[in-house]
Amino acid sequence: MNLTNTKIVLKRRPNPEVLEDLFDKITDTVRELNEEEFLVEVSYVSIDPAMRGWISTVGNYSEPVAFNEPMRSFGVGKIISTKNIKFEVGDFVVGWLGWQKYSIVKPKNIQMKIPENDVPLSANLGVLGLNGITAHAGLLDICKPNKGDTVVVTTAAGSVGSAVGQIAKIFDCKTIGITSSNEKKFFCLNEFKYDHVINYNEIKDISSELKKIAPQGIDCFFDNVGGEQFDAIMENININARVVVCGTIGMPSHPIPNGPRINRTLLVKRARIQGLLILDYFNKYSEIYNELLDWYKKGKLNNKEDISHGIETAPKSLVKLLNGSNLGKQLVKV
Repeated sequence: MNLTNTKIVLKRRPNPEVLEDLFDKITDTVRELNEEEFLVEVSYVSIDPAMRGWISTVGNYSEPVAFNEPMRSFGVGKIISTKNIKFEVGDFVVGWLGWQKYSIVKPKNIQMKIPENDVPLSANLGVLGLNGITAHAGLLDICKPNKGDTVVVTTAAGSVGSAVGQIAKIFDCKTIGITSSNEKKFFCLNEFKYDHVINYNEIKDISSELKKIAPQGIDCFFDNVGGEQFDAIMENININARVVVCGTIGMPSHPIPNGPRINRTLLVKRARIQGLLILDYFNKYSEIYNELLDWYKKGKLNNKEDISHGIETAPKSLVKLLNGSNLGKQLVKV
């Protein structure tokens, strides 16, 4: 099989901004498969906020992406050649495929085979993919919401935030979203069914606004931002509140800025705060997927997407995402 691969590789690191010219497009010939490997023709790749950290010089929960290597990303695609008896030609898989047209992988790179169903393939990277799995794990395993709880979500229109809001409604919670524009506010209210939404570019005092919307306080706080938004929302948590730190897109990765100290708040409120890395839930990926799929088919979960076309658009899509100008799950159709 003589195939030419197109890859988007990392050429340099942010200093400090993430710009399109950090990446380069290259082509090469797809090599022959080794034992246990299989070749995936990639259909879609995911664009995620965590990528800012993955290309940074400061390592965190994973090694920085190496120079001249395809950008790390989740993707979905079809197996077109295999030397692994557990993965057959024609199987669709989701996993670490990278920003490239063809990906040679081993089973450890794959999260699951996609079962045959009538769900759009791209949804397996959104509300049925890493973002939906993250929302499910953080809200249900860490926050453990009760019926009637008030749940606040930052980046409420984003791929994780929108899933959190919708799952919270499934469990009969009151939901409050924080977002950046009236357009996103519209989607939060009408597609993701939030009860209230705050546009932080219009409402500067989030803490005071929350006191009006939720005078009884906040029981669950799912945060994807950090920084000033986090500080404002923490002023409104209830006794025994549960706080999930899923992302810090509103803060620089390094150096970490100083801010209000929350020790006293946590003490007085007897609150619990916990970080969430989806890597810890990969052993439950298929189990969570099946529950999300059931909700999706019953019309309880919407999956809004923002798709660019062509692997060469991936760097631009990442910049767009980090600037907050996307509307829905950011994807590239390869």
